[in-house]
Amino acid sequence: MTASDSGVYLDRVAEKIKGLDISDAAKKEMLRSFTIRLDSFSNKILFFNEPFTPVSVTGTGCELNCKHCEKHYLEHMLDGSGGKLRTAVVNLAKRGRSGVLLSGGSKLDGSVPTYELSDEIRQIKDDTHLKMSAHTGIINQDQALSLSTWLDMALVDCIGSDAVISGILGLPNTVSDYENTLRFLTDAGIPIAPHIIAGLNNGALDCEFRAIEMVKKYDPDVVVIVVFIPTKNTVCASALPPALEDVISVIAKARQEFPQTPLSLSCVRPGGRYRSRLDECAILSGIDRIAVPSRSAYQLCAKIGLDIHEVDNMCCSYPLQIKGQK
Repeated sequence: MTASDSGVYLDRVAEKIKGLDISDAAKKEMLRSFTIRLDSFSNKILFFNEPFTPVSVTGTGCELNCKHCEKHYLEHMLDGSGGKLRTAVVNLAKRGRSGVLLSGGSKLDGSVPTYELSDEIRQIKDDTHLKMSAHTGIINQDQALSLSTWLDMALVDCIGSDAVISGILGLPNTVSDYENTLRFLTDAGIPIAPHIIAGLNNGALDCEFRAIEMVKKYDPDVVVIVVFIPTKNTVCASALPPALEDVISVIAKARQEFPQTPLSLSCVRPGGRYRSRLDECAILSGIDRIAVPSRSAYQLCAKIGLDIHEVDNMCCSYPLQIKGQK
C-alpha cells in the first residue's frame, strides 16, 4: 500500500469504507466527501481535547424545558446566574483557560439571554482577555447588535423543520426565525459557527439537509455537527441515537456543500461503542476536526495516514490555520 502525495493511504480509506455495514450509495458519498476534504485540508486533522467550559447565565433555569434536554445539560455547567458570572469567568481565566462558552436556559422567545448582560460581559472580557463564545438561540436584530459588542463566536443551533421546532423545542417559531438569526448575526459582524443537529427528532432525520441549505446562504467560519443524545429522565430518553448511516449522510452532505469550510464533530454526541464507531465514520466522511476524540479516532488516523494536530484549550468552533493546509 502506498500513500498519496498528501501522505494519506487512499486504498486504506476505501477499504475501511467498503467494510462498513451501510448502503453502497452511502459508501460512495463517503469516499467522495473524504476526497473533497483531502483536497481542501490535505492530511491534517485537528483534535480538540479541551473545549471551553460552559457557564450558564441562567443557572439551571429554563423557561422552555425542551423535550430532549429538560434542563439536564444546564446542571453540568458552571453557574453564572444571580451575580455569579464575573467570579465564574475570572476563575477560569486564573486557571489559564483561553476562552469561555456562555450559555444558559432559553426564554420563551427561544433566545439565550446573554444579551441582557452585554455591559457586564464586555467588562469581564476587557479584564480577562478571554475569547467569548455563546449559544444564542433565536435572536432579533437589536439583540444581535448588543452581542456584537463582545461576542467572538456565535454558536447557533440551526433547525430546518417547523414540526421539530414545535414538537421537540416547544416553540411557536418557524425555520425562518433561525435563518433570520443567522442574518442578524452576520449583519452585525459576528462570526458564526452553525450547529447542525443530526437526529434531533427522536433520533430520526427530519430537517438536517434543509438546515444545511439554510446555512449555505451565509459564510460560516466553521460548521459543527452535533449528534442527538437520548438523555436519561427526559421525554426523549427512550429514543435511540440516530443510525450511523443517517449521521454519515448529514456529514457527507455538509462536506460537499462546504468544501473549504472547517467541518467539526461536536463534543455533544453519544458515548460508548457508538461514539467510537461514529468518530471513525465521521473521519471517513470528511470531517477535518473533532472535539474530544475517542481512542478509535486516533487509531484510524494513524492507519490511513492523517496527521493529527492536537489543539489544547480551545473550542472546535473556532477557525485555525495549520501549517500545510491550503
